[in-house]
Parts: sequence; structure tokens; C-alpha cells
Amino acid sequence: MDYVEIALLLAGFVLLVLGYRRNRRGWLVAAALLLFLSGNLEPMVSGFAEGWASAGQSASIAAGHH
Repeated sequence: MDYVEIALLLAGFVLLVLGYRRNRRGWLVAAALLLFLSGNLEPMVSGFAEGWASAGQSASIAAGHH
């Protein structure tokens, strides 16, 4: 997971610099999203996995499979 976060961070910085120099708003938005994801990817993935597991448990309890 660390390599993905580093790659997102580097890609975000590259897009930020290129978007600023070439005056491309779309690239700046993409840079903002990449930089946001680089810091929040791990908690977001772990929260999704916990929610998925919790939904699976509650579905099996509702169906009567203890």
C-alpha cells in the first residue's frame, strides 16, 4: 500500500506543476484528487473492507445462518 500512496503523491505533484504551468484546470483538479487520495487511501480501503465484512455478517444473520 505504501508504494501506491507514494506513486499517487508523485503523480499529484507532477500534475500540479504541469497544470499550473500550462494553465490547465482539469489537470489541477486531477492533481488535487490524487493528492487527496495519497493521504487517505489506506483508511478508505480499510473502512470499505470493514463495512463489506460487516454487511456480509449481518446478511448471514438475517438469513438465519449463525
